[in-house]
Amino acid sequence: MQAMMTVTVLLLTVLWIGLTMGQIPNPNQYRFTLTIGGRAQERYAIDEPAGKMSRLWYSNDADEEFGGNQDIYVRDDARTYFFDFMSKPPGCIANRGGPYNRMNYWSNLIQSFGGEQKIYDELIFDPDCDGTCLTWKTEFNETYHHFRYVNRLYVKKAEQKPIKMVMRKYDLDTEKLLSTTVTRFVNWITGKVPDYEYDYPMNLTTCYKP
Repeated sequence: MQAMMTVTVLLLTVLWIGLTMGQIPNPNQYRFTLTIGGRAQERYAIDEPAGKMSRLWYSNDADEEFGGNQDIYVRDDARTYFFDFMSKPPGCIANRGGPYNRMNYWSNLIQSFGGEQKIYDELIFDPDCDGTCLTWKTEFNETYHHFRYVNRLYVKKAEQKPIKMVMRKYDLDTEKLLSTTVTRFVNWITGKVPDYEYDYPMNLTTCYKP
């Protein structure tokens, strides 16, 4: 009887591990840079246990002096700081509360693909995953312009690491492929986030506090 219970527990454990590995990774401590067409668009550093979040987005004019604006949320301060480097002169606003919904990029993305409990749709061999990718797919039609969009999220099976998202646009009538947009998650790192990710780029005494 005890041996049967042991076997049952082992089987349930294996099943649980298999289901967990088949779901979209949802760590509460991570960092990555989001690129589109090979160009960096945003940088995220999220540490929910520490109560800190950073979202830096780069300007489109290739301004090498800084490159964009940044939101930093600090739970201990009960504030979300917005550092605006696109204005002249640069400035900052210390808003009460937070974080902004747009800072939860990964959580929002998971929901758009069916939620954290959603098991992958298809296994695909892809060189970006050094082998097998777990993939999730969503589709929707834009009837006004007669387009169909197919969006697929790729996660490296061996490391449970998000790799990229591929959006394909088709002609709704002819099914002809019109364009492909590849969004990559570069330098994806999980675990405790170093404090330097939340270094303030300006002196907080200059911040406007509404």
